[in-house]
Amino acid sequence: MNKSKLKILMVSEASFLSSGFAIYTREILSRLYKTNKYEIAEFASYGLVNDPRDKSIPWKYYANAVKEEDPRHKDYSSRGDNQFGRWRFEKVLLDFRPDVVIDIRDYWMSSYQAISPLRKFFHWILMPTVDSAPQQEEWIDTFLSADSIFTYSDWGAEVLKNQSSGRINYIDTVSPGVDLSTFTPIEDNKALREQYGVPPNSFVVGSVMRNQKRKLIPELMASFRKTIDILKQEGNEIGEKIYLYLHTSYPDAGWDLPELLKEHRLANRVLFTYLCRRCAHIESSVFVGPQKVCSRCLEKSMTFSSVTNGVSTEQLAKIYNLFDIYVQYSICEGFGCPQTEAGACGLPVFTVNYSAMCDIVQKLEAVSIEPKSYFKELETKAIRVYPDNDQLANEIVKMCHMPILERIAKGQKTRQLTEKHYNWDDIAKKWEKHLDQIDLSYRSEWNVSPIYLEKIKKAFMAEPQSYFEATAKLCSEHMRDINMISSMSILSLLQYADYGFSMHGTNINRHDYNDVLSYINTYIDNINQSESVRSEKIKFNDDFIEYASIKANT
Repeated sequence: MNKSKLKILMVSEASFLSSGFAIYTREILSRLYKTNKYEIAEFASYGLVNDPRDKSIPWKYYANAVKEEDPRHKDYSSRGDNQFGRWRFEKVLLDFRPDVVIDIRDYWMSSYQAISPLRKFFHWILMPTVDSAPQQEEWIDTFLSADSIFTYSDWGAEVLKNQSSGRINYIDTVSPGVDLSTFTPIEDNKALREQYGVPPNSFVVGSVMRNQKRKLIPELMASFRKTIDILKQEGNEIGEKIYLYLHTSYPDAGWDLPELLKEHRLANRVLFTYLCRRCAHIESSVFVGPQKVCSRCLEKSMTFSSVTNGVSTEQLAKIYNLFDIYVQYSICEGFGCPQTEAGACGLPVFTVNYSAMCDIVQKLEAVSIEPKSYFKELETKAIRVYPDNDQLANEIVKMCHMPILERIAKGQKTRQLTEKHYNWDDIAKKWEKHLDQIDLSYRSEWNVSPIYLEKIKKAFMAEPQSYFEATAKLCSEHMRDINMISSMSILSLLQYADYGFSMHGTNINRHDYNDVLSYINTYIDNINQSESVRSEKIKFNDDFIEYASIKANT
């Protein structure tokens, strides 16, 4: 190619946010940018035009979101995947014309890119959050259509390789790293505990998690209750000063925390993080309601830390240092960043030996809590697990018995292993290595002459004797891609036409062969429109396009 720099478009959550996807985007793009080898652009979900937080972004920045009062908001909210970029993806492609498109998010956030009419013009790299097995068939079909696949965990890589019979182009595992300078051990944490309201001589079992269905807060509380009962039966004084610290949210789309505290008799043994919305003061406290009076500003403005009212990275690092051990407890994980953050803070880690958490067992030598039961989840059709609560309770008791110097040494080893396996610089190098090896000779150039497809004629509208044979002919002659007949989108529509209906959860929708024809004609329309715009090199006057150009030039 005659380009001096590879053009890379990363589609993700705005890199100035604090979400896991945003942090990953920021850490990787900042390092790739510093090499000065690439021309980089970011397509930012939840980012706005003129967002003051984008000032730190040195590369091209396309905003995806609009404010509620914007007349385009109705369009934006008309589809669930528009928030992930679907409604503006083609315009961004036509303006930036990337060589490579990268997406590191969940399947439902990125799958629309597979059916883009401009798909043949870019090398597509996906990094799906594989949190369970089996993955749904349409997901595997999408991953097979990607040019390169990275994974968050070695466990996830094995799931994809096994389920695709090795046909997925798996490149490497590039797990999220940790800010090793911020997440670091505080040797004497007594003063910190006094500052946050945690009893200085207590033994604290900590966990950082969103209050949602898949996080096993009820099981963690049940295990902690067992731990207290065992220690009291032994006459161990730690039984009177052991606490569970949950850095979580309430209310949220998850568990009823006061009900669980009552059920397990833990009202005075579980600490939570309260954050003042007015002065940003942090306190640890037993549950006293969804909000409380701030001891600093004396306003009733303290609530649970949450996605919208969250602590800073520096504050979160201090919260980890309030713990003696860290527990990750859930039915599955795509990765589980709190585990490595806790490891960087020098904490022994306890985690479930399933899903991506298996990587933490192996790489950080975490205490492995074995699954006690497996079940198939209705919503995802995936296998999930419930861990052994009795084992967790016994393992925590063992840690309570462990001499403090031995426990500190175990935490120091965890820190060393975290530095070895979860260093952002090493992870970015893996991305750089692959990007420098990509062969782009197979894909179409952005400036080639347009190729228009012919829509299905009325002669083809009659009911065919064989849906499959008729559709295969349409794929070959009209879509000009016989391989489309084996795509999950076409095969699913053929199945629905054959059955006469489709089921999506509890919803039953009627179908016939006209749905197949409609899909193909829509596909052809999208291709032809995109080819027309691409070949004429139309300049868009959308504000997010103009803003991206202004930022890039300044």
